[in-house]
Amino acid sequence: MYEEKGDIEVLSLENELFHVIMNIVNNAKDAFATNPVEKPEIYINAIIEDEHVILSIEDNAGGIDENIIGKVFEQYFTTKEDTGTGLGLHMSKMIIEESLGGSLTVTNGNYGAKFSIVL
Repeated sequence: MYEEKGDIEVLSLENELFHVIMNIVNNAKDAFATNPVEKPEIYINAIIEDEHVILSIEDNAGGIDENIIGKVFEQYFTTKEDTGTGLGLHMSKMIIEESLGGSLTVTNGNYGAKFSIVL
C-alpha cells in the first residue's frame, strides 16, 4: 500500500542517517564524472509503505555493471582506483542495518543506480 503525506518524520540517529545519505549522493556525483550525462540528476524520494519509511536515492548516470552490483557493499570493494577506499557503502550498510535497524539495498533503476533505505 502506498500512502502519500506532506511530511514524513523519522525518529532516528540524525548524524548516522545524514552520513549514509551524503555518502550515496557523493557516490552519484562521482558516477557523473566517469559516466557523463547531458543533464545529471539525483532523485530523492520518501514514501510510507506498510508502516515503513522507504527512502530512495537514484541517479541518472547509467547504473552499476551487473557483474559488480552484488559486491558494492563489500568491505574494501571500490571502482574508484585512485580515490576510493571501499569503505563508504560498506559502512553505510552497517549503519542502516546495525544502528538504525533498517535495510539498505541497491538495484539498477530506470535511470541509474537506485539505493533504497527502509526504516
